[in-house]
Amino acid sequence: MSVSEPRPTRRELSKNLVFQFHRLVFTANATVANYSSELGLHGKDGSALLQIWQAEISGHPLSPSELAKNLHVTRSAVSYLTDRLVDMEYVTRETDPDDRRRTVLRISESGGVHGHSLADPLDEYVGRVFVNRSDTEVENFIEMLTELTDSFAHDHHRKQQQQKILPV
Repeated sequence: MSVSEPRPTRRELSKNLVFQFHRLVFTANATVANYSSELGLHGKDGSALLQIWQAEISGHPLSPSELAKNLHVTRSAVSYLTDRLVDMEYVTRETDPDDRRRTVLRISESGGVHGHSLADPLDEYVGRVFVNRSDTEVENFIEMLTELTDSFAHDHHRKQQQQKILPV
C-alpha cells in the first residue's frame, strides 16, 4: 500500500479476511480431493484417512463413531468407508487398550507413508510463507488460527445440540 492510498476500513479488512478464508477452504478441499484421487480413494475416504492420521499423531485415535461425527455421515457409511481403507491397507481396526469395548482406527504403515506424502508438500508451502517471519509472528498466527478453528467447532457443536433438542 502506498503512502497516498487510504488504509482499508475494518469492514473492508473483514470482507477480505472472509474472502481469503474461503480461498483457503476451497484450496484445501481441492488438495484433499487430488490427494485422494491419486490414492484411488473416493468420496470422503481421503478426508477420513487424514482425520485418522491426525488423530493418531495427536495420540487420541478415533473410534468409528467419532469419525462418523467428524465427517457428518452415518455410522453405516463410516463402516463401509473404513472397510475400504482397511482393504486398501491404509487403516487398521484395533481394540482400545484403555477400553476393551471400544474399537479405534489406526493408521497403518502404508497409510502413514501416504499421509506424509501429503504433509511434506504442506510443510514446504507453510515453510515458504513463514520463512521470513519471526517466531512471535508464527506463534500469533497459530493462536489466531486455533481460536478461529475452535470457534467454528464450538458453533457447530452448539447447533448440533440445538437440533437434537428441537421438536420434529
